[in-house]
Amino acid sequence: MILQGFGLRNEPEGNEFPFNLDLVRNLPSISLTSPITFLVGENGAGKSTLLEAIAYASGVPSVGEYSLEEDPLMESARKLGKYLSLRYAERSRSGFFVRAEDFLGFVKQLLRNLAELDAEIEDIQANWAGGDLEKALSPLRAEKKAYIDKYTENLNGMSHGEGFLKFFNQRITGKGLYLIDEPEAALSPARQLSLILLIQDAVKNHQAQFIIATHSPIIMALPMADILLIEEGQIQKVSYRETPHYQLTHSFLQDPHRFLHALENSQ
Repeated sequence: MILQGFGLRNEPEGNEFPFNLDLVRNLPSISLTSPITFLVGENGAGKSTLLEAIAYASGVPSVGEYSLEEDPLMESARKLGKYLSLRYAERSRSGFFVRAEDFLGFVKQLLRNLAELDAEIEDIQANWAGGDLEKALSPLRAEKKAYIDKYTENLNGMSHGEGFLKFFNQRITGKGLYLIDEPEAALSPARQLSLILLIQDAVKNHQAQFIIATHSPIIMALPMADILLIEEGQIQKVSYRETPHYQLTHSFLQDPHRFLHALENSQ
């Protein structure tokens, strides 16, 4: 375990978002007892804002086009993050923070880097005046090969889900703190199961720690995980079967037609 818990350092001042969230006003000191923690709750409950604030306070790098310091969508997380106190078993900057939509930015940045390397190689080849050309090109070609070996040259040609899983396979390589916001947005149910296996392996073999905000009843079924339900401005530990996500999905799958008929009649 890297992160043992978190809470408010002191009471935030002001009434603007995110300090007007009931979750923030009522945030207790939270202890993390499992290497896998899920933050669950309805849209607007504050789970993504809390996860982003933890990411900012922890200093882990962000995946995407912007750093956590520069991302224009992270302003509220930066505000809250400055009030968070994180309790560590050991400090680590290893790991990352990623949202499903950040992956597209990551791919764009990777392709830009490859294009810049290709352009630099072509420029040197076209304007080389003398000496050992291969020696001059060797560092650039090695850098390009490292990108391709790590992420594959055809990353842009993969489906979103394939690329997302490829990214996780390559980047979750050791002990670190991995903060992931709604990975199911990029993954089919089958690929969500693949992600579960990947996370289990990272915890078992690399002592990785995960905090994941999710709506997916598939992902949150991961054994040994703690589930923190954010509801009506409160945060509490619950079992998998106590989550609204499991209960709603279970009720629906028992008899979809009857469920939809009852829902229609309740309108």
